[in-house]
Order: sequence, then structure tokens, then C-alpha cells
Amino acid sequence: MTEKDKMQAYVRNWKFAGEEMDRMKGDELRNLTPADSAKRINDVMLMADCWLAQMGQSDRESGLVEQQMYFKKWRPSSI
Repeated sequence: MTEKDKMQAYVRNWKFAGEEMDRMKGDELRNLTPADSAKRINDVMLMADCWLAQMGQSDRESGLVEQQMYFKKWRPSSI
């Protein structure tokens, strides 16, 4: 088996494994109880609270205002 064949087999195996892991994750999420779902949602919200507490105000900006400024600047004046 050549190196190219080995690499192609490796990629093929991981493609299959990735699809299988996605399927398994989907099954796991569909089978969550409401209590499990609530716990996961709470965990994510707690992570967000921790992140926001560590970041300064300037780090929280999304950049949307700047993006809109550039879009306005690049927009043809005839419109």
C-alpha cells in the first residue's frame, strides 16, 4: 500500500467516523429528557456568565456597528 493509498484510507475512515459520530450525537440529543436539556442549557448560560465577568466592556463588542459603517461607506451613492 502506497503512502497515497494510506492517506486516502485514513481520510475515508475519518469521513465515515465523523458521519457516525454526528449521527450518534443527534440520537443522544433527541433522547434527552427535559431535565437533561434544562441542565445543559443552564450549563451554557453559566459559561456565558463566567465569560462576561472576565471580559472587559471593549471585549464584548460584536463589531456589527463597524461592519455597518463599512457597508454604508462602500454603498454606491446613487442608491
